[in-house]
Amino acid sequence: MFRRKARADRLGGVAIVSRFLWGAVPYVCLLLFFVVPVIRMATRPYEWSTRASGLFNRQYLGWASNLFHWGLVMLIGAHLMGLAGGVLGIGWFVDVFFYWVGMVGGFMTLTGSVMALIRRFTVPEVRAMSQSDDFLVHCFIIPIIGLALYQVLINRIFGVSFTASAWIASLWTLSPQPELMASANLLNKLHVLLALAFLAYLPFTKIVHVWTFPINYFVRPYQSMRTVRNRFKKQWEFGLRTDKSFLLYAMGLLAVTFLAAGTQLGRAESATPLAAVEDSGNGEHDSPTHRLMGGALYVSQCARCHGYSGEGDGAGAKSQLFATTPRDLTVGHFHFVGTDNGVSSSQDISTVISLGLVSAGMPEFSQLPQEQSRSLVAVVEQLWEERPEPGQAVSVPPRPASTGISDVEARRVFEMNCMACHATDGRGDGPLSTVTLDWQNDLVVPADLASGAVKVSDDGEQLYLRIAAGIAAGYTGYLMPSFDEALSPEEIWALVGYLQSEILPD
Repeated sequence: MFRRKARADRLGGVAIVSRFLWGAVPYVCLLLFFVVPVIRMATRPYEWSTRASGLFNRQYLGWASNLFHWGLVMLIGAHLMGLAGGVLGIGWFVDVFFYWVGMVGGFMTLTGSVMALIRRFTVPEVRAMSQSDDFLVHCFIIPIIGLALYQVLINRIFGVSFTASAWIASLWTLSPQPELMASANLLNKLHVLLALAFLAYLPFTKIVHVWTFPINYFVRPYQSMRTVRNRFKKQWEFGLRTDKSFLLYAMGLLAVTFLAAGTQLGRAESATPLAAVEDSGNGEHDSPTHRLMGGALYVSQCARCHGYSGEGDGAGAKSQLFATTPRDLTVGHFHFVGTDNGVSSSQDISTVISLGLVSAGMPEFSQLPQEQSRSLVAVVEQLWEERPEPGQAVSVPPRPASTGISDVEARRVFEMNCMACHATDGRGDGPLSTVTLDWQNDLVVPADLASGAVKVSDDGEQLYLRIAAGIAAGYTGYLMPSFDEALSPEEIWALVGYLQSEILPD
């Protein structure tokens, strides 16, 4: 009971923080990002660009400037393509443009940023004319890009754009869905939060001149592009003659791009083999005006690991953060069941979605509202080909105040039934730990209970259910046998108490 209450308190606190970080903070950052540049242009146009330092260490500056600026162009383009691909479910947009173009652009920008920062520190004249924001800008850019490259190259986390793009699109519908970001990896969340902080800080720096990129440079005649007479006119114009019109057009184009993404929220389902899954609450199909549901929600939250068709071949399926490969949903060999015949029921699927398999690498989706969770269950059931009929649910009796079984007897029950696989101390290295095979003939190592590697939950009822129902989908039967008939309810509850008090960490 204590563990369940502690988990409920933790989830409540996490949900509040999540709603703040992914539902409120982005609007504050975007407000600063769009409003402050207009105010600066109207009141302080002479502070718009960086101080000229091209006379000092020019050769080094040339490399740094070209790598930084062209890399940044590639990064912005890659992220816009990733946004479109994620919202619409176009995988090759993500795999080709977002991944490859973004990675090359990331290396270029990171290298240019590091070189520029070193130059500001090491060249006395440049250091003397530098201001605090000249350094802080690079202190934002380097960790933002560094985290992204680390996730891609080291952790091999791919496909997160499907998750982030749906969340970004929801922001522009003015109906933010912060729960969509809850399943993202911690480093990905940090990457996005740093990027949001940078967007909020950027209008106060000289990087704000990105808004006034002279796009007519490519088609202008060979003459002065912007005369001194026109450059700092106080009135606003729309003829692409001054920075004011460049600013307005650039802001308008970016805003229209994101608004367009918001109108496409929920269209990713067309990239999957799924029929439309109806909202079980009101029977309405997916719509940009409703919460992400069904196939579109599956693409956003699950496809990066399980793949579009559910075969466990998503872009991020081979990440080193997974203790096992993502499940092939089409064959339905689910391990954590609660029925007497080893076939997952809808409730079993819902439980795993909600609680996750955190120690195996699958995040929990506890922040999804019930209607969204139910729609994901419906998607999994659609993907599951030739699904057998689930058996009767294994009952979990109320936990008694006392089982009448001593601690010594509970330890004996553990040693007789669990020690062969989990070992005496629960480390998962018992005598039979190297012989258990799953349905694909792959080795499955018993959970290291002593480190808390319980794949569903260490809540008493979930532990009871796992002991009573076993773990299905073994090569010749169950990975872990069912003890529903071998042990009495009192013995199972005593075993649960022993696990929670002596084996599992507090």
